[in-house]
Amino acid sequence: MNETIHTHTDSASAVPWPTGDSRVRASDPSMLPGSEKAAPAAVGLLKDAVQGAHNTIDRFADSAAPAVRQLGESVAAAGETLHAKTDQLRETRDEWVEGVRSTVRSKPLASIAAAFALGALIARIIRVTR
Repeated sequence: MNETIHTHTDSASAVPWPTGDSRVRASDPSMLPGSEKAAPAAVGLLKDAVQGAHNTIDRFADSAAPAVRQLGESVAAAGETLHAKTDQLRETRDEWVEGVRSTVRSKPLASIAAAFALGALIARIIRVTR
């Protein structure tokens, strides 16, 4: 079998894989994957290592799945609670705004006097702190 491997002539490059421009013939293709002459022990060892890696990843995924699911449920519950509180605060704000509007409409002179008194109080506080 005439297999080829790739080499990269630029050692300063950060790319770890070869380009299609520089191909070199393998000196001993007997150890390449798929070779009929490959050592059976090496192939078996490689297959065992790959299977072990797959098993480890599967065990990790199986053990992490419940925690990830629980985290997702917690985030969803927190989002629902946040939306509910936001809606509640909007309703409270709307009630207060409507109450103030109602008061201003029913007693406009008292509202102007209260606004003037509040403005004078804030101005005095600002002058004292300077």
